[in-house]
Amino acid sequence: MKYAIYNLKDYRLNIRNDRLRLRTYEPEQGFRELFDETGNKTNLFIKDVTKEEVDLVFELKFLVAYKGKEFEPYSLGRHILDENEISLFSMDSNDVDCYEFEKQEQFVFKKDVPLNDIESIIEVKKPLLIFEDLPECRKVIPRGEIREYIKKLDIFI
Repeated sequence: MKYAIYNLKDYRLNIRNDRLRLRTYEPEQGFRELFDETGNKTNLFIKDVTKEEVDLVFELKFLVAYKGKEFEPYSLGRHILDENEISLFSMDSNDVDCYEFEKQEQFVFKKDVPLNDIESIIEVKKPLLIFEDLPECRKVIPRGEIREYIKKLDIFI
């Protein structure tokens, strides 16, 4: 997912023809409410800005540290807390033998891992557009803070 930092706050972002559209579910000054095709309110508020008006544009990705290696999760959200496990995937066939991944399809391997077995979640912010020369920012969420982080995550992503 893509985001922008505008006025010191993170917003979901759509990019269209060099224009940035910030999105939020909270009414804010300067944002207008979006209506669907039939004129009904959507409870979504938008604001169009230029890339020069924002402090940063980035793509947000997540990695999961498991047994000393970083893997991509299939998804990350509150449902993981209910299921008490997270699905990891890999495109490395060596992970079948080393980490007991199972083949899903050609070159795609998956493993469901109990939430307590993961070492950390890594939040990766990759700068985009005019900011792409900036380094990636990585934030590590340690094992003891993972559940609280996931609870708050659904609000943001």
